[in-house]
Amino acid sequence: MKGIKSRIYKQNGIIIISIVLILEIIFLLVVRNYYFQSVQQELLNKVKVSGGFYNKYLINERIEEKARYILENDSRDPVFYMQVYDTNRRMLTDSNGLKSNEPIDAADIKAALNEEMQIIKEKNNETKESIMAVSTPLYHLGEISGALRYTVSVEKIETMLLKIFFASIFIGVFVVIITFLLSSFLAKGIVYPIEEVTKVAEIMAAGDFTKRAVKINNDEIGKLSDTLNYMSEEIQKSNLIKNEFISSISHELRTPLTAIQGWSEIILTGEVENLEEAKEGLKIISSETKRLTGLVEELLDFSKFEAGKISLNLEKVDINQLTMEVYNYFKKRFEKVGIEVSLNIEKKPCYAAGDVNRLKQVLINIIDNAIKFSEEDGKISINTYLRQENVLIQIEDNGIGIPKKDIHKVTHKFYKGKSKKSGSGIGLSICKEIIHLHGGELSIDSVEGEGTKVNILIPIEY
Repeated sequence: MKGIKSRIYKQNGIIIISIVLILEIIFLLVVRNYYFQSVQQELLNKVKVSGGFYNKYLINERIEEKARYILENDSRDPVFYMQVYDTNRRMLTDSNGLKSNEPIDAADIKAALNEEMQIIKEKNNETKESIMAVSTPLYHLGEISGALRYTVSVEKIETMLLKIFFASIFIGVFVVIITFLLSSFLAKGIVYPIEEVTKVAEIMAAGDFTKRAVKINNDEIGKLSDTLNYMSEEIQKSNLIKNEFISSISHELRTPLTAIQGWSEIILTGEVENLEEAKEGLKIISSETKRLTGLVEELLDFSKFEAGKISLNLEKVDINQLTMEVYNYFKKRFEKVGIEVSLNIEKKPCYAAGDVNRLKQVLINIIDNAIKFSEEDGKISINTYLRQENVLIQIEDNGIGIPKKDIHKVTHKFYKGKSKKSGSGIGLSICKEIIHLHGGELSIDSVEGEGTKVNILIPIEY
């Protein structure tokens, strides 16, 4: 697997080499065009000035006389090499006073004899050097009688361009090396923090959440370090809450099991003194068995919610009737613990699409908590309201209340309050999930020492 370091170096290398190569090519093309265009311009100026002069002042001279005159005036030019040709493309003279009877096959001479002008670049057949040439027509009495040709060697220019090419290659390589070293140094500022975060993540993956990532820079990687540290803290908190939950649920299960086991052994060994005592023992066994069943059902529900396997059997539910049924379910218990309860049912019909058993489970759980956390002679009010497109169920008590800092936590899974009356820590989280599955909302308002109000909002249509 390729590391991010090698990928950064590779990408930097490709980018740097590409940029330097493009700049080198542009530079060499610009330099080459500059020098050759300069030579072309000088050559054109020379041929236009000379050709214009000779055609103006030697218009009546034959081509042979013109050739001798041109030789006398242009033979001493150290830069431009002069040649004069007749209409048969035979050289009548050149800067050295030589002539040739062999016709030359040059494009610029042909163009000049056709009253055109063309610059050519070619190799000299005799010297084998690179030259640039251009020709202009010579006239006699208005008719073309020959051509005046100027050539200039570009061998020195090509040699100079070759030196510039190698120099630019050397400079380009130097620039690539320096830039690559600098970019590599800068890349370490990115790679090193990533490597450190990766090491910390590997340690956390192995199960050690005490390790913390060091935030080096205030950038995306720094934010990743903060996120990783936050995740580690949350996992530690979650593990702590989970361990507390396991400890609590173990205690919750041990207490009824101890009572069941104790009374079962007493009854089996025949230590009971009379029938009334045996009945009392059986009542305790039955009560604790129901308590165990409730705990197991909560755990099963929680497991299903975590696995996403809970489904609702939706039907048209009369919320008013359901609330009264649950109230009647607790009626004797209210009287037994001495709690005053007020029931206020909305006069208008309150129907909602829901799972009647799951909604009953929510109401039983919340009213049970209201009783559990209310003092003797406490008060509980149960109300239903029709609010536009929703049905609102309010359950309010004047019990011990919930500390402000803990209100947002009580519906979290595994959270148990500090009160000795706190249950398994999953009841309210299950209630909240059930209401959310109905498309509704469960909210809690509470003041420590004054009481708690639970609002259950359920859509009429879902």
